Amino acid sequence: MSLRPFSPPTLDPLERVLAFVRAGFVSSADAATPIEAGVVLSTPSMPGVWSVNQLRVKDSLGYQALVALGDEQLADFEYRHIVVEHQLAGPELEQAFRAAGWKVERELLMILTEAPDRPADMSLVDEADEDEWLEVMARWYGEDPDTRPDWLAQLVAHSRRDARVNRDRLLGVRGGDDRLVAITKLRGDGRTAQVEDVYTVPEARGRGHARALVSRAGELARAGGHDLIFIIADDEDWPKQLYGRVGFRPAGRIWQFHRG
Repeated sequence: MSLRPFSPPTLDPLERVLAFVRAGFVSSADAATPIEAGVVLSTPSMPGVWSVNQLRVKDSLGYQALVALGDEQLADFEYRHIVVEHQLAGPELEQAFRAAGWKVERELLMILTEAPDRPADMSLVDEADEDEWLEVMARWYGEDPDTRPDWLAQLVAHSRRDARVNRDRLLGVRGGDDRLVAITKLRGDGRTAQVEDVYTVPEARGRGHARALVSRAGELARAGGHDLIFIIADDEDWPKQLYGRVGFRPAGRIWQFHRG
């Protein structure tokens, strides 16, 4: 698939972020089928990767209509994965899906608008080789109790495909044995940039590696001429606080609903 076009200048910052995220998933899926409410992503070659096997909705739909649409569009899937971008519909849908027993994840979209609260030691950050970077990603995936053993290889393969097709810049921090202990990546199209996949192995946490990586990625994005830089955080986890201290501010949310 072709790389995303530049975001239209008429879009506001949140719309630009949503369009950028959506295009990234489309580019790494086997197929993307536009529908009136949004887009359906299908990747039969990697059924264990939810991000490229999903119904992604931009419009405001009620719970029953959205479940019915998911059943229609994802009939060949062994699970249902529905992503909602609509900012007003999301909170009400979250309540309804939780009550119905679905797994719910709420992602916080944060845009870099402020100076950091303190400097980071960006000299720690180095360019990472693809294979060594993916080795750390595999370890991260393995920490998730929802990661089935037969899906782990698919997740790593998709990370490779995703990084290549979107021309991501892979970054890392090395430990004393010269092996990567923390990673992130930078994705950009010349105007909009995303800092993504920030992870530190457990034994190297608490040493400022994540701050260094996110700060360096932001610096590289600015140097590349990007006028909008963002990151996505779990809205119910602590990293969003770190990103806030680095200078990122909340701009919107994305809701993910999953049922096996």
